[in-house]
Amino acid sequence: MMTHTWILKEFLGSNFRESLDLYVYNVCPDLLPIQKGITAEFTHGIPRRFFYPPQHQKAAYVLFHLLVDDMAHHGQIHTDPVCGFNPNSQGYAYRRGQSLIEPILEFQQRMGMDVDRRTAAYRAHTIIELTFDLRLVQEAGEVRLYELFSEAVDHTVDKKMDELCETLDWFFGVEAAVIRQALEKGLSSGTLERIKSLKDIEGRIGFYIDRFGLDRDDDAAWEGTRALLLQAMRLVDDFDAFLSPTLCAIKNSSIPCFL
Repeated sequence: MMTHTWILKEFLGSNFRESLDLYVYNVCPDLLPIQKGITAEFTHGIPRRFFYPPQHQKAAYVLFHLLVDDMAHHGQIHTDPVCGFNPNSQGYAYRRGQSLIEPILEFQQRMGMDVDRRTAAYRAHTIIELTFDLRLVQEAGEVRLYELFSEAVDHTVDKKMDELCETLDWFFGVEAAVIRQALEKGLSSGTLERIKSLKDIEGRIGFYIDRFGLDRDDDAAWEGTRALLLQAMRLVDDFDAFLSPTLCAIKNSSIPCFL
């Protein structure tokens, strides 16, 4: 989530603080699935809109999130959403995750929870995204990203919620009341505290354990997951290999959708 925030901040340039609610629009595809009945497959697979009525122009920054994901998963921007999972995708997260597939298979076997190579490829890309986000925050001088995002949330909740819900209703075709329920959960203090808990590797290990059904009380689960994440940390030491191409691809895209 902080990687998306950083890329948007850089895209906005010197005006990065003028419309704080854009940072919330930017993470809505990941926030809305907290509500039962809204899935990540739906929010990320929505038909892409490239023209916006004046009252809903900020919806372009929901699309911004999807274009960043395109680069992470596929290595290029698509004008139509890519449906279905491809373990051989050529985006940054999948290419960097290739060397994690065998260790994941071995780890799962040790845990008595075998998975196939396709599943391991998906988990490998998740680990790359988790560790890239962490290294960006911790090592690239971006420790204030959490503060920027928290300020954006407070501003949006206090002053922009009606506008946000109405725009997301238009963009996703989901009733504003349902959108509001999802956002209230996603932007709750408890959820934000969980996001802040991801500031260190222990928080990321716990996230992975919870996400993929491992036992939080099992020391072997922590040790094995820690080894995987530490290996991944060494794979994502070149931030510019993803950040610069992504910014360039969005700026140079033929998609005229940003304010």
